[in-house]
Amino acid sequence: MSIKIQFKTVIVMAAMLAGFATHISAQSTLSQNQDGFNGETMDGFMNMDPDKDSTVVERTVSKEYHQWTINTNTGLPDSIDPDTLHHSFHNVHLTEGMLGTYSHLGNMGSPRLSRLWFEREDPEDFIFDAPYDFWVKSPDQFRFTDTKSPHVSIDYYKGGNKRTGEEHIKGYFAANFNKRVGIGFDLDYQLGRGRYENQATSMFDARLYTYYRGDLYHIYATVNRDNMKITENGGVHDPIYITNPEEKEEGKKSYAPEDIPFRLYNNWNNIKHSQALVNQELTIKTTTYRTDSIGDTVYTFARDIEYGKLAHTFEIGELRRRYIFYSVPDGFYAHTYLNNDSVDKMKNFYVKNTLSLSLLEGSTKWALAGLSGFARYEYNSFTMPDTLGSRNDEYMRRYNEGNFIVGASLAKAQGENLTFGAEFETVLLGENLGDFSIDGEMELSYPVMGHDASIGAYAHISASETPFFMALQHSTFAWWDKEFDKTFRTRFGGSLEIEKTGTRLQLDVENIANYVYLKNEGGTYVTQDQYAITQPTYSITAAQHSGSIQILSATLQQNFQAGPLHWDNHLTYQLSGNKDIIPLPTLNLFTDLYFKFIYYKRLHMEVGANALFFTRYNAPGYCPAVGMYHLQSDSYKQEVGGYPLMTAYVNCFLRGVRFYIMYYHANNGQMGNRDSFIVPGYPANPSMVKFGLSWTFYD
Repeated sequence: MSIKIQFKTVIVMAAMLAGFATHISAQSTLSQNQDGFNGETMDGFMNMDPDKDSTVVERTVSKEYHQWTINTNTGLPDSIDPDTLHHSFHNVHLTEGMLGTYSHLGNMGSPRLSRLWFEREDPEDFIFDAPYDFWVKSPDQFRFTDTKSPHVSIDYYKGGNKRTGEEHIKGYFAANFNKRVGIGFDLDYQLGRGRYENQATSMFDARLYTYYRGDLYHIYATVNRDNMKITENGGVHDPIYITNPEEKEEGKKSYAPEDIPFRLYNNWNNIKHSQALVNQELTIKTTTYRTDSIGDTVYTFARDIEYGKLAHTFEIGELRRRYIFYSVPDGFYAHTYLNNDSVDKMKNFYVKNTLSLSLLEGSTKWALAGLSGFARYEYNSFTMPDTLGSRNDEYMRRYNEGNFIVGASLAKAQGENLTFGAEFETVLLGENLGDFSIDGEMELSYPVMGHDASIGAYAHISASETPFFMALQHSTFAWWDKEFDKTFRTRFGGSLEIEKTGTRLQLDVENIANYVYLKNEGGTYVTQDQYAITQPTYSITAAQHSGSIQILSATLQQNFQAGPLHWDNHLTYQLSGNKDIIPLPTLNLFTDLYFKFIYYKRLHMEVGANALFFTRYNAPGYCPAVGMYHLQSDSYKQEVGGYPLMTAYVNCFLRGVRFYIMYYHANNGQMGNRDSFIVPGYPANPSMVKFGLSWTFYD
């Protein structure tokens, strides 16, 4: 099996999006003036406008639209800002994130893990999604769009050449039949062919949605289908190919990426999602009447007051993960639990039903905040391989679980100075009986020297059972059945942001008891080739730390400006109470130096360079058999870090079109430091020219 370029998929996406764009362009032509620039002449050029034709009817195309997601607890829509980012748009497609805080295997779309503890999300039962949080979006994260004019948005990104380069194309179409009914779809396709051997990734996501928003009744529906294929190369055969290539027998100063051998061939991970969400809302309102008189005439005024919402949210999904291997070197895995022709896959089928009742903020003089109560039933069915005493008696075993959850939330979102929210939920019945979480946050805004400043704070307390596939996992090369105690977390933090000085300070503290993690208990083996390289053996299992671990984090974001020159800095200091269990880099820095200006009154430009850097530490390793990050083996550890990864770029914005060109990893092989490993065994991709474009077409 190999990852092939899905030409049919790309052609269909391009044709659909281009078709919408062409249709819209054709309709928009009549609304333009004769100069072809919507009535605006180009500065510095002679105005060559002919006389206006009185038969041409000019009209203004509205670009107004807003988006929202569905809160699956309260059942209410949460408004969000549309994606119109200009600043740092060149970082949008990078797997390492906007501020370079994620470590990954080098190629675009490869599994990643944040180096910042407080950026990591708690894993769900289907833990295999966690390394792909940049791609995987649950139905409650889907953006519905209400638009006054149909529009198509297309993003295209390309890096490198046709043989080893990267491409990413995504787009969405949104339209309204009227003020009540809207439809649309999202398409997203990403292909990273891989600069190094056996590194390819392929990801496809398709989502459809529709909604109806009446006076009393609303309904929203969305379905999605995801397919992710990741080629596993097991890491570089010998780190010296990257760090000191002169020490190899050939004596070369450097090796082309395609000439560097890796540990695995013909190995893949495949993750598939099929999900749907339907949300219904019924508005509870009353009509009040008020009379007034002017002279002898009496007037009656009617006013509708919305008191609350009754909502029902239904979600269903099937999540699949499969590890496919055709050849594995002797010694790479310590144990083989199933036959070589076994089906190494896991599945999670789930259904969620939530009923909620909400009192809306501001509906009465006593409703100073919105109040919601909800009840949810969750059914999960997990499937994975098992045996009946011998490897020849294999079958797929199913585990069924159910949980009944109740909770409440309080939120004040209106007002200019103080906003706050709190939420509580607990499991009353089911497998996870006794699980609970309490969350609270607040933000206070006030002016300082005529500019906005804000203070924020949050707190989190929870007790939770171990995610299913973290406690139990049966596969060809990893097998464990564990019973763990509940994990207890206490987390709180605060922030101070001052717009005038470009300063933001964030402090976070957490105490975590009974922490559950993955670790490698394997030793080492020596390769059976002419080089006889010592390499780690993988024997992955889950473990629990019986005590408590404290983590402290302080993040300073400080931006400087002198005319067109800008210097943005994001520095995080971290301290782990147990570096053997939770290893973290002490310092993580992202710095960006650039000129920002407007060329010819229309072209907004950012020209500069950025760099990411983190101190050396024993970073988590990655195991292809489980597709997850884990603690490195005590028998073989490789430190990473201490390497600056630098990128030069030009980022532009013109008439609603965003585009950029960058030279990624510009310092590759330079500055006397070649140790570009971000994850043990996996070097960062070599230098590459990348280009990106985002264009929205309105009718």
